[in-house]
Amino acid sequence: MNKEQAINLLNIYGKAWVTRDPDLILSIFTPDATYNDPRESENQGHAGIRSYWMNKVVNGQKDIRFKLLNAWIDGDTIVAEWEADFIDTIRDLRVHLNEVAIFTAKEGKFGSLREYYKSTKLPL
Repeated sequence: MNKEQAINLLNIYGKAWVTRDPDLILSIFTPDATYNDPRESENQGHAGIRSYWMNKVVNGQKDIRFKLLNAWIDGDTIVAEWEADFIDTIRDLRVHLNEVAIFTAKEGKFGSLREYYKSTKLPL
């Protein structure tokens, strides 16, 4: 995967998050992809990723802002750095994330994602 292709997928990732669109997020992952949030169980395949997104994003976040800061590509490995802000609607918190995510590319999409982040939480 080249850098332009990776940046395109990362921008779609950001758009899917901001718009809370589970169909859009699935469009950039292979059907057998894995999605790892360090605070959750591993999510397997489209069904697992959809369930995670419905619970965490669609039903738990609003007013999302995403900014891609950097991306590095080495063969089929993509490392991305971004920051994001959102309101956690379940806990009534404003959350700021600094994140590094490691993706693998497969068939022009993401085959896996591992997230590493630090969050700051403030009351609304």
